[in-house]
Amino acid sequence: MINYLLCTAVTIWDEPIRSRHQVANELKKKGIVYFVERNRVGKPRIEVRKVEDNVILISPYFFIDYRIRYRTPLLNEIYYNWLLTKIRGLNIDFEIVFTYDHTSHLINNFYNNVVYYCSDDHIGNGNFNPFFVNAYHRKTEHLLAAKVKMCIVTVAYLYNKLIQVNKNTHIVPLGTTTVEEALVKFKPNNNPVPTLALVAYIDKRMPLKLLDDIVNNFSLVFIGPSKNEIRKRYLNNTNAKFVGVKNGKELFEIINGVDICIAPYNEKKINKGLTPSKLWLYLSFGKPVVITNLKNIQNLDFGDKIIYKCNDDDFVERIWEAYNDNNIELFKKRIKLSKTNSWEKRIDQILRLYYSDYV
Repeated sequence: MINYLLCTAVTIWDEPIRSRHQVANELKKKGIVYFVERNRVGKPRIEVRKVEDNVILISPYFFIDYRIRYRTPLLNEIYYNWLLTKIRGLNIDFEIVFTYDHTSHLINNFYNNVVYYCSDDHIGNGNFNPFFVNAYHRKTEHLLAAKVKMCIVTVAYLYNKLIQVNKNTHIVPLGTTTVEEALVKFKPNNNPVPTLALVAYIDKRMPLKLLDDIVNNFSLVFIGPSKNEIRKRYLNNTNAKFVGVKNGKELFEIINGVDICIAPYNEKKINKGLTPSKLWLYLSFGKPVVITNLKNIQNLDFGDKIIYKCNDDDFVERIWEAYNDNNIELFKKRIKLSKTNSWEKRIDQILRLYYSDYV
């Protein structure tokens, strides 16, 4: 049986589905995936357990919170030496090692078959970004990218950055969540005001003034972790419904039950490497998508009335436009488009690139 190792920086397994979860879910069809979570605080150790067929979760515990650890030179290196020594001690032969962590450059000292999967611009995009942290992260990402077998990036901006460091760098866009057709249902416009859904981490980095406007005009289901200050902000607004983290059939039922899916971003704090995976999740359900006109989607042609790109000023107007335009033909077109960009196709593309350049 083929084994794959997938290392993350700030991710846990039980959270809203992100690209690293999607990669794991596709690789598990080909072998066994060992998914390394971010560290929790506790006596240094790793816990290894099966979470589903062909997915083994490696949960590290370390004496420092991951948010401090991965921003701190030397401490981060101590952590990775310790963690990777523990993983090597499992005596597992990994066919490919994928890392999402831009600070994990020491992984090249332990494995010679590493792929750096870069789906975001990691420099200067956290909540705490002093110059010395940015300098450290810039250096560690350079060290990592220079030595891995291959870099996979999702947009041209990231490609232009990493190709200067590693010539074996390739653009592979994010894929679409595969959803069984039987679980996807068309919802006709049977209410005077549409109901919306937002899958996101709900915190102060969201465009709060825009969210206020949206919640004042529409019912909005917030799906994902949400900070207390955001819950308090909408405590007395009956249009706001917080359901927390949802996956699988629970998530499918919620999205099937809404009219429009939205992806608002703070236009002043947009990650230069961002392409929202939620966009493809929404399309896989055939939903109209109203999304901030991010730089990395501006030149993508989705076809007429498939998604609605906009800025803060016309976001509400575009929601109404998407609602009034929607019909079963557009529903089917969105699902068809999503299938041409499946995660299965993307992982097959990555593996072809890896083996063509590796062997």
